[in-house]
Amino acid sequence: MTEEKANLINEQLSNVNSLIRRRLNNLSSAISNRLWLNAHTNYECDVLLTFPTRVDDYGLVWFLEQLLQLASDIRISIKYHFTTGEDIFFCFGVYGFYVTFTYKRLLQGAHEIQLQKPIKQEFGGGYKIFIFDELEFYDGVEDEQQFLTTQERQSIVRHLLYSIRIIQNQEILGIKFKINHSLIQRALEKGLIRQVLPLHNKDTLNHLRETWVWPQAFFKRQPIEDIRQYFGVKIAFYFCWISFYTKALCLPAFYGILIWFFTGRSQELDDKLFVINTLLNIIWATGFLILWRRRQAELAYQWNTLDMEQLEDIRPTYKGQLRHSPVTNKLEPHYPSWKRLLFRLFVTIPMIMINIILVSCLILLIIRFQSWIDRQLKAGQLPRLMSLTELLPKILLALVTTAFSDIYKRVCRWLTERENYREQRVHDDQMIAKLFACSCVNSYFSVFYIAFFTHKYIRLSHQLVTIFVMKQFWGNIKEAIVPYIISNARLSVLIQMSKKERARYAERKDLNKELKRILDEWNNSNMTYAANRTENHEYTRQAVDDTLTDNTLNRRDSTPSFETLSLSQAEIECSQPKWPDLYDDYLEMVVQFGYIIFLSTLFPLAAFFSLLNNILEIRTDAFKLCMIYQRPFSQRVKDIGHWQKIMEYMIVAAVIINCVFCSIRGVFRRLMPDLPFAAEIFLLVCIEHLLLLLCQIIRSSIDSVPYWIQIQKSRMEYRRREALQKLECDALHRKESRSHTLNE
Repeated sequence: MTEEKANLINEQLSNVNSLIRRRLNNLSSAISNRLWLNAHTNYECDVLLTFPTRVDDYGLVWFLEQLLQLASDIRISIKYHFTTGEDIFFCFGVYGFYVTFTYKRLLQGAHEIQLQKPIKQEFGGGYKIFIFDELEFYDGVEDEQQFLTTQERQSIVRHLLYSIRIIQNQEILGIKFKINHSLIQRALEKGLIRQVLPLHNKDTLNHLRETWVWPQAFFKRQPIEDIRQYFGVKIAFYFCWISFYTKALCLPAFYGILIWFFTGRSQELDDKLFVINTLLNIIWATGFLILWRRRQAELAYQWNTLDMEQLEDIRPTYKGQLRHSPVTNKLEPHYPSWKRLLFRLFVTIPMIMINIILVSCLILLIIRFQSWIDRQLKAGQLPRLMSLTELLPKILLALVTTAFSDIYKRVCRWLTERENYREQRVHDDQMIAKLFACSCVNSYFSVFYIAFFTHKYIRLSHQLVTIFVMKQFWGNIKEAIVPYIISNARLSVLIQMSKKERARYAERKDLNKELKRILDEWNNSNMTYAANRTENHEYTRQAVDDTLTDNTLNRRDSTPSFETLSLSQAEIECSQPKWPDLYDDYLEMVVQFGYIIFLSTLFPLAAFFSLLNNILEIRTDAFKLCMIYQRPFSQRVKDIGHWQKIMEYMIVAAVIINCVFCSIRGVFRRLMPDLPFAAEIFLLVCIEHLLLLLCQIIRSSIDSVPYWIQIQKSRMEYRRREALQKLECDALHRKESRSHTLNE
């Protein structure tokens, strides 16, 4: 009887386990990539435009007609998204325009954005800015599927879309479109378009997930070349930099552990270790930045961005009155520099100063509150409540710094956008400067106040342990796990609510027929229209027509279609958050770099905990990029930008700060007891200047561009000149032979 009961219990447990397993499998579809793997693959397109649910039928029809009239080489497919809603509580489907261009127009766009492409060996080899009139010089230009990567195509399509200009003043849905307004940018600003996003390539992204994101690839080398090919140079540079930085941390982590192990045995030994740690940190940081600049030059040379042209494209959001450019003689927006200066003087600087003063005062009050609680606890006038009373100020400090960090980012983005910079690089530099200035106060004020004014080094050690262990660990959860769960939970809700949307879609038959009619009419007349347009096009030449045969255009010039799908890959991507750029990722690492060179003399294990965090950070950032956010448009850069200069300035600040620490902690007074105070200050100033001079000598004695790169560039230039001379000689001989034949 007992055995029968046991069997019955085991059977019930087995049923419960199988039920739980089925429920978990159903739930996992919302928090894994199962939906992605089972989704329908996108059609042949590069960029997706989606519209808000409030846009009426007339607005959609007008926008489609404008695209077709102003860009004859465009290729559009239209689909209705049941699961792309603006709010999970009010789920309404939206229309998506799947956009690409003809291959010939894409090549013209590559010429306009100055894309670097390989030259055939008989013409010297290497890479050169793509010129549409010289197609015969480029290797593989006949192969449409291989010549342009997906991220290159998407960048070109984005440029071409933003280049579509209004040709006559119009007003639609209360939105005024003036002559030479960018159709896409104006529609985005006024809410006629919800988003413009590049679409993922499912096969390539799954390959990156397997070789870069999943746990089995945790300790493998990053597939940097695959990252560059798929996400672009700017993102590849970031992952190269963080990998290089993480490897460099092995050295300070090693001697930091040794210093920590021997600390506390005697005051004299501690003082000597303090000085040694300071010198090692300064030398390490200087060497790291020098070696990275050389590595950066190597990567830029390999990725053909080392000699990028100084003339950059205008940012899509740049605004101003249209004027003829003195460089290109084309109509371009112009914004007076005096307006930007006034905005910076009377808006930007005051707002940043107010934020900095406000957060400084709050942090100071919390530190004072912590001191008061410590005194009350020591006197027995407050209950400990299992140490919760003592932890209350630390919790408040964490909440205040986190909240102000998010506020800083929003304010800095708004200010930089309003300052209205023409080039993307200048925009990035200004954004970086604002973010770092605000983050310095948010990150360093509390620890510097404790170190310089209260001299409570035990509390400082606890504060640094909290920063390097708890805060960095929570940062990874906040950046990756929480957004992933929220994004997928939102998608699962949208899928459930989208069932009601099918009835609403059935009511829009008239709009669907109208959109399909416009596409059909445009497709029927497109060949004639394109032929007439091509005859008068400034880029058209007989050699181009000979190079681009009909076979090279057959795939991307396929007939546009209008269809609907219940769940597509694009619908999943539309529900994902937009990639927030790399500002936050760089800022987190640069602030960490500051903690190491500023305060590791007080906390020798700083580099060790940073090393552990960065090993996880690399995969966390890869997880965010491949699993959470939409695919970003690629950007071509030649370095990591303003972050390099900021870290160089931080080394100068680190020399000064550590010399001040030596004075405050009385290191020199204990090492040299007979030294007068004035002589001590003079000695510290001399040491500080000598260290800065040493750093400058080391930096200037090593070339930022390796010698072998200079040789390779000179050799490539020599080969091209030789090839050009040969071509000129061959052309001259052919001309002489033809004239000689005619004379005979």
